[in-house]
Amino acid sequence: MNLKMTNFYMKKGLLSWLHFKSISYFAFLISLVTIYNFIYSKEVIYLLLTIVLLIYFFYTQEKYRKAFIAFWIISALILLLIYLYWNSNTFQQDQVIEEQGRVIKCKTNYIIVKIKNSKFYVQATQNNYVVGMKIKITGNVSEINSTANYYQFDFKDYLMKDYVRYQLKVSNVEQLNNFNIRVVFYKLFKLDNAHALINILFLNKQDSSDLLISNLNNLGLKFLINFNLINILLFFKYIEKMTGKKVSIFLIIILFTWNYLTCWPMIMTRILFKQILNSFEKLKDKKELKNLIVMIWLILLFPNFISSSGFWYINLIILFSSLMNKRVNKIWGFIYFYILLNVLNAYFTYQLNITSSFYAILLSPILSVYYLITPIFYFIDKNLLNNLYDVLLLIISIFNSFSLIRNVGSFNILFLILGFIMSVTLATNLVTIKIKIFWAILFLLTWGLLWLLKPSEYLSMLNVGNGNSFVYHNKWNNITIIFDAGVGKQRSSNLVSDFLKYEGINKIDIVFISHTHEDHYNNLFSLKENFKIKQIILNNDFTNSIKIKNVIINVFINPNANSENNKSLVLIVDVGDVRSVFMGDAEKETENHLMNRIDFLYILNLKKVNILQIGHHGSKTSSSVEFINLINPDIALISGENEGGNKKFPHQETINTLKRLKINYYITNGNNNFFVMFKNLKVVKK
Repeated sequence: MNLKMTNFYMKKGLLSWLHFKSISYFAFLISLVTIYNFIYSKEVIYLLLTIVLLIYFFYTQEKYRKAFIAFWIISALILLLIYLYWNSNTFQQDQVIEEQGRVIKCKTNYIIVKIKNSKFYVQATQNNYVVGMKIKITGNVSEINSTANYYQFDFKDYLMKDYVRYQLKVSNVEQLNNFNIRVVFYKLFKLDNAHALINILFLNKQDSSDLLISNLNNLGLKFLINFNLINILLFFKYIEKMTGKKVSIFLIIILFTWNYLTCWPMIMTRILFKQILNSFEKLKDKKELKNLIVMIWLILLFPNFISSSGFWYINLIILFSSLMNKRVNKIWGFIYFYILLNVLNAYFTYQLNITSSFYAILLSPILSVYYLITPIFYFIDKNLLNNLYDVLLLIISIFNSFSLIRNVGSFNILFLILGFIMSVTLATNLVTIKIKIFWAILFLLTWGLLWLLKPSEYLSMLNVGNGNSFVYHNKWNNITIIFDAGVGKQRSSNLVSDFLKYEGINKIDIVFISHTHEDHYNNLFSLKENFKIKQIILNNDFTNSIKIKNVIINVFINPNANSENNKSLVLIVDVGDVRSVFMGDAEKETENHLMNRIDFLYILNLKKVNILQIGHHGSKTSSSVEFINLINPDIALISGENEGGNKKFPHQETINTLKRLKINYYITNGNNNFFVMFKNLKVVKK
């Protein structure tokens, strides 16, 4: 009888949760997200998810069903029309165009130009353009290329989801007569060349290379730049409370003007829409409905908002807030939000940012003061803005120096779902202590299981173009060794750091730089900035052998070499029964030198070689038949791609040598990352 009663109350509790407006409205919102993804990708799974979400919504939503159906259909049709509009024109590769266009997005080093019904990405190193500006532009059309790996931000994907399908290589740009309020305003106050502090705080122009923005990004607090404008809202609310007079219309006008001049930043646009809805008496007490309407407006205005992590942060936090116990004290409320934010950060950024929430509390009032005093300093003496900037940078840099951030690596969607459910059950008063404990334990066990399922020991050859970056990692012994840290042309200076972050690696034992060519070390600065590195070994460091736990590394160099390539470190790396040989860019001259060294031959003959990094990206100047036959590896790894001209790697001669000796070889070729699993020497392509 007790068991039956328990099941009855559990089912009743679940049904009551399913009927919560906030959850029901969230499902309605996500159904628009999934139908948009179906329109964009044509993948049937999104259509099926849309149907399921709508069935759930209309099952739980008893009032205004017809109104919601009409609202959903209209919204979906608008999303479809937006898609059709931006995809209605087609341009050919290398097509030359001379057209009038309008600047619709302006960033630090590029602009997006609307020509007819198409958006074009245009590089702009000296960017003095303003959104709304009319231009006459001449150039060659090309497709947007991407060199991003799965563990990196994909700029091409970001542009494509904003319907930017083409790049324009410009030969001439001419500004036309512009009668546009924003353009006139920027020209009048010379804001197209404004001080960095004005750009950051007021104009929604945030250069990722700027030290202040970079430090805020590292702290996970970039959102504070726009978020602190909410203090304006609080100020107006205070006036309204003190005077008893409505100031909402005045506030809406200010918000609209600010949004227009700053090109509609997401957070402030959301606040504007919310304030407009607040002016309607009928919606006064319908918080969940207002949030839903605002989010749908944002999706219709900025469809690519759907694919950003910011969309999920905002909506999951709103949903969490609606389900949290309203009577909980501030300390416990902060703890619950702290848990949720770290779950979101772990999933979306692959990090636990332990100090971020505390620094947000400390920085928020400082930034609020900056919003007040910066305009005053601007009109008194613009040179004083440099001092203001330096002080703020110093404060944020100090916070950054003492921040506690731990990389946890990537996890699948199950981690996010269970983490969110756990956060809600901890924060709500609608479940028992036993249920809270159950979900907390389930989440932690799942987290642990997902970590256990990750490869325990591997060597990765990263897709870096014509460069060299190899990473050995053993999660049980917590060993990470990097063999070269360089990338080729048009590759990110943070590529290796991004990979380590994605893998959940926090410290590096040794970095070997085989020689001083840029494509073998140009990611080293980023690694120094983001990771604790115990030791860096260059080719002028005279070291014979190194041992780290069960890893033994024998180091060889050609002391008589004339070229930098032939001065490359050559490493024989033994990890248990697995032996690897790394050649850097060593050519046949160094190969001949090694074949005549007794110490090299002695160590080489002690154990079978399993993995060989082919020298100099597979160039014909390396990998002689005699040397490859001497090494006789099971697996050959080649980091290179065909760039054209004299940068065609690997050379066919090298491939023929490997085929002739029946050696399995793997080439990154500008597309692939390869993992050699040490457990069974299985090679996995990602």
